[in-house]
Amino acid sequence: MKAFASWSGGKDCMLAVYRYLQTNDHEMACLVNMCDADGEQSRSHGIHKRFIQSQARAMNLPIVQQAVDARGYESCFKAVVNELKKEGVTAGVFGDIYLVEHRQWIERVCEDLDVAPIFPLWENDTQALLMEFVELGFKALTVAVHKNKLGEHWVGRELDLSFFKEITAIADIDPCAENGEYHSFVYDGPLFSHPVAFEKGTPNEKDYHVFLPLK
Repeated sequence: MKAFASWSGGKDCMLAVYRYLQTNDHEMACLVNMCDADGEQSRSHGIHKRFIQSQARAMNLPIVQQAVDARGYESCFKAVVNELKKEGVTAGVFGDIYLVEHRQWIERVCEDLDVAPIFPLWENDTQALLMEFVELGFKALTVAVHKNKLGEHWVGRELDLSFFKEITAIADIDPCAENGEYHSFVYDGPLFSHPVAFEKGTPNEKDYHVFLPLK
């Protein structure tokens, strides 16, 4: 089966791709990263597109980056996938874990496109998923934190065993941040031929979030 991956640059889509590729007949055609209207940053995590491109190069995968505003998201996404179908793509891999409403949207769109939606992480325990990510040797850091859910000191943290122990000790916080507690950027791991180079910028605040720009 030849699939594209819906790609944000974070840990969940990475682990979903990793699991998908563990089956011999599964092929990853490319990463699909939807960007802001100006085309400079990933819509989901606010990461500059060049770092997403660096991830794709390190994974030896093609990447499609499409600029889009919120109102035109679905039509643009469908247009991208329809082009990929011409190259033999028959499925899409998504990192969703338990948000039913978003899964239903994906399933509806994929049905319209006649591609199979694949959810390798669906309904898995989020504490176990975070531990699996760490134990597999992936390297990531938080690039955005919701101030009403986690304190500012969580931004820029490495997703390691210390992170795991601390975040799983906090009540009402999802360890995998499925409720928007934080966003992450993966810069190394089992699927990478080399680490993604970056430096940490100065954190800034916007709309109840603290963002860590990469440079």
